[in-house]
Amino acid sequence: MKILICGKGGCGKSTIAAMLGKYLAKKGLTVLVVDADESNVGLYRMLGLKKAKTLAECLGGREGLRGNLSPEALPRSLEEIPAEAISRRGNIAALSIGKIEEPGEGCACPYGLLAREFLKNLKLREDEAVLVDTEAGIEHFGRGLGLVVDRIVNVAEPNVESIMLSQKIQELSAKAGIRSVFVLNKSMPGLLDEIEPKPDLTLPFDQKLLRGSLVGEEVTPLPKMDTLWEFIHRPT
Repeated sequence: MKILICGKGGCGKSTIAAMLGKYLAKKGLTVLVVDADESNVGLYRMLGLKKAKTLAECLGGREGLRGNLSPEALPRSLEEIPAEAISRRGNIAALSIGKIEEPGEGCACPYGLLAREFLKNLKLREDEAVLVDTEAGIEHFGRGLGLVVDRIVNVAEPNVESIMLSQKIQELSAKAGIRSVFVLNKSMPGLLDEIEPKPDLTLPFDQKLLRGSLVGEEVTPLPKMDTLWEFIHRPT
């Protein structure tokens, strides 16, 4: 199953991607967590993995991508992904699509295109899962990334901008015909009466998790990851 995790910046997308990935790996699935955010720098740390080359680098960098986006040039399975692009521990691995490294190097569109074609080309077994941590906002829907996955996890935190963006994500998911699971992260008592639509799942504000992120600790899955997986895995 391919799962896209999206929402407003700072809502906790990467943390949830890392926690869900660890939870699924512990359940026995082979898990790939894909960093499709061209500016994110923390996903490897959250997973307790070492940084690896980006997939774009393995395909020749920004210039090399122009001739390497055909189905024949891209991995068709997890086993075909270049080893130097994968950081692995047990049955969980991480892969980064591409990063903006230099001022003036150009927009991130080539990396967005690579992410879409990579996921579109990838065929998974029943015991494999790919979690895609996206950049903030909804540009990935415009690029078509939201059209090549099986589920969308729509993450919001309790502020009006984040909730409004999540409402838009729900609309775009419905238009794409892909079921979306709405998660309210960093929730506190008494907030649900103020939020529409009602979230499928709430995750509490966790001061310990916040302190851990400040010192660079890898994340530990919250108990509610089992409930999140139930929502995701529920038949359409």
